[in-house]
Amino acid sequence: MRKLAYLLLPVTLVTPLSALAFVNDNPDYNQCIMHSLANSQSSFAARAISDSCDALYRNGELLLPRERAYHVCVLQNLQSVRGAFAVNEILHACRRQNQM
Repeated sequence: MRKLAYLLLPVTLVTPLSALAFVNDNPDYNQCIMHSLANSQSSFAARAISDSCDALYRNGELLLPRERAYHVCVLQNLQSVRGAFAVNEILHACRRQNQM
């Protein structure tokens, strides 16, 4: 059991680093993060913005048009939102608008 733990530890340490290396190599993703998070007023909004940048610039080729439109809506409307209630309402509106 102990040997298995020693074998799995390097795998768990390397996996997140390789994922981060991919993100850092994508200038469009980095621009999205820098531009969209610059005026972020809440951690909840920042998480939603980060998720949308991730979806658009790391997995964009896999998105359906309505999913892409949802993430664009999030990026356009959450940048200066302060409260969690407002963030939730905007996320719901973007979902309704794009039938997600």
